[in-house]
Amino acid sequence: MEVKVKVNEFYGDNERSIKFPEKWDVNIIKMVGHDAPQLTNEQIKDAFQHPIGTQTIEEMAKGKKGRVVVTCDDLTRPTPAHKVFPFIMEELKNAGITDDQIFILGSFGAHPPMNLDEFTRKVGDKMVAKYPCVNHNCYDHLEKIGISELGTPVQINKEFYEADLKITVSGIKKHALAGSGGGGKAILPGVTSLETILWNHHVVHGSQPNKIWSLKDNLVRQDMQQIARMAELDVSINCNYNGKRELVGLHIGDVDDAWKEAVKLCYQLHETPPVKEKADVVIANSYPKSAQGTDFWCANASLKEGGTAVGIHNYLPGRAIVHYRAEYIGRNWQRIEGSTPKRWPVKNAEHIIMFADRLQKSYMLGYEDSVEWTTSWGQTIKSMREIHGDEARVAIYPCSALQFEKKENPLLL
Repeated sequence: MEVKVKVNEFYGDNERSIKFPEKWDVNIIKMVGHDAPQLTNEQIKDAFQHPIGTQTIEEMAKGKKGRVVVTCDDLTRPTPAHKVFPFIMEELKNAGITDDQIFILGSFGAHPPMNLDEFTRKVGDKMVAKYPCVNHNCYDHLEKIGISELGTPVQINKEFYEADLKITVSGIKKHALAGSGGGGKAILPGVTSLETILWNHHVVHGSQPNKIWSLKDNLVRQDMQQIARMAELDVSINCNYNGKRELVGLHIGDVDDAWKEAVKLCYQLHETPPVKEKADVVIANSYPKSAQGTDFWCANASLKEGGTAVGIHNYLPGRAIVHYRAEYIGRNWQRIEGSTPKRWPVKNAEHIIMFADRLQKSYMLGYEDSVEWTTSWGQTIKSMREIHGDEARVAIYPCSALQFEKKENPLLL
């Protein structure tokens, strides 16, 4: 049997064929909205004409003589920003905004900066040719604007804060710390200082037991939303996507109201009904969030005791290496020196196999030495067949980084 899974988000979004022994019972466990139809141009225009809780961008932009900033996230996020940027620019043009008033700001907190190629993959060739693209610097060129209700010292990117019109573009998905993506998260951590980020992520978070989709009493998220208002964000654009990274939902407007509607849709789209019978082999595909590794939640939920968990990590740039935050640098050195505990991410697994298109030692060091790493699907299948023989039940999660089980993760909004 042959199955195709998506790999290499932003670098082709191509399909990888994986084959299985003839008698194996192979099941593809898709999220509800995996094949949801992408929005037409008419539907995208309609979303811009009917914002939630604000005026249209065109109405808000009329008469503005200063700079207009539009943010985007980086390639660690699946957001199909290239689909909405032309419509944003059309709204601004209709309002009389000139091209030299507009700039695009990378909104990704303490992540590494993007180069021309990465900006192009995120927002499109025409955008980087027409408008200056700049990276946020979490260490410098910041404006102190006060302290949040939860005590976070707020420092915002100076160019962002001084702009006459502020627009953010981000995507919605599950998020362990903030509950979900989108909304105020485009501001914090997006365009704030490292000090602001660390205060929010550690002091505000404290020992709070955050979970995905837990938003109502989530102090980290409350802080993000309030700081977005302190930063005087005008328009929050929230994108929903399917299992092919296509734009299937668009909520534009108020940083709270539009974001909440996008969250409700995403919760429906990415929900994944659990398997009826636990599997001998569970395969977690890292698409479309491979830059941040493989999410094995599905194996913990669906694998038989003593089974095999397989991660597919086919992504041209490899696992992202975060080099700004001192704690990450220290953690990486601890892995190299062997002084930090290594992960065995699936408690029921007797075997774990990672199939990557190329090996990356800094990624491998985070796992137990007994994890098997392969660079060919043939070797991966050979190992699985030696363990499970000619008959096995297999569950494939094609977008594990997005998928979740509704019963275990109620939406608390």
